[in-house]
Amino acid sequence: MNNPDFVSRRDFVKKSLLAPAAISLAAGAMAQPATPAPAAAEGAMPMGQIGGLPISRLILGGNLISGWAHARDLGYVSTLMRRYNTEAKIRETLELAEANGINAINTYVMDDNTHIWNHWKRGGKMKWFAQVRLDSNGGYSQITKAADEGAHGIHINGDAAEGILRGDEYEKIVEMVGMIKEKKRIAGVAAHDLKVILTCVKNKLEVDFYQKTFHSHQYHTAPRADETGPMGRYDNSWCQDPQAVIDCMAGVKVPWIAFKILAAGAISPQAAFPYTFNSGADFALVGMFDWQVADNAKFARRVVTAVAAPGSKRTRPWCG
Repeated sequence: MNNPDFVSRRDFVKKSLLAPAAISLAAGAMAQPATPAPAAAEGAMPMGQIGGLPISRLILGGNLISGWAHARDLGYVSTLMRRYNTEAKIRETLELAEANGINAINTYVMDDNTHIWNHWKRGGKMKWFAQVRLDSNGGYSQITKAADEGAHGIHINGDAAEGILRGDEYEKIVEMVGMIKEKKRIAGVAAHDLKVILTCVKNKLEVDFYQKTFHSHQYHTAPRADETGPMGRYDNSWCQDPQAVIDCMAGVKVPWIAFKILAAGAISPQAAFPYTFNSGADFALVGMFDWQVADNAKFARRVVTAVAAPGSKRTRPWCG
């Protein structure tokens, strides 16, 4: 065929593949501006205090960065999150968080936390709350690791605390909290099961904060009437009785960080944030992708400001 306007399928594919490369080479030959720093948010993020340290009322969760999806039966989601959250994307997320007034992040000490240390090297001021468990020998080496790596706060992970109580070894929780305090770090205990908090309060454990799961049951995969455990059997629920949590925390005099407030993405921030802060939580720990940070921070500022105003529906005095 000699028609000059005719392009064969093979030629079309070849030209289509070469065009992006040519554009890329041309762009590379031009001076590229540096990625602009995230714009500072309008209005200050409301702050509280934990152990004397100023902490934003909205805290960045680490699950999405580490790939812990709680995706029910969608097995590919954790891999998808890890692929999305590249080193550059995590850097962007931390910088966006700080630009929007979020000054703390919570991650497990045994995950790869180099993004936090690199953030510090670049001048970032993000405070780090490190989760710890018992090590494979039943010891407390993870506490030492967290302190040595610069954690500002250290708390016993919910799974760990619940396992310790199931083994009837409450004294280990006492020892772990004592060791964290010896390291001059803010000390806390986390839980999915309310029994952990009730036991610690009953024994007058001296902690700087508690971290407790909290969310309503107003979502599709919420626990059924016959699901009475503290966590859904299909990784679908983390607060078996929200009213019991409200009642318990009403008498707790140290800061309460509420986590899993979105039920792993099943509840919108527009529903979860007012419910969380009106119900007495002092801080909300929320996992966020980069594209969610600014909107969540903006909404959190509005909610906390309203809840802190006279005449709000909040059920508990602010602690911290």
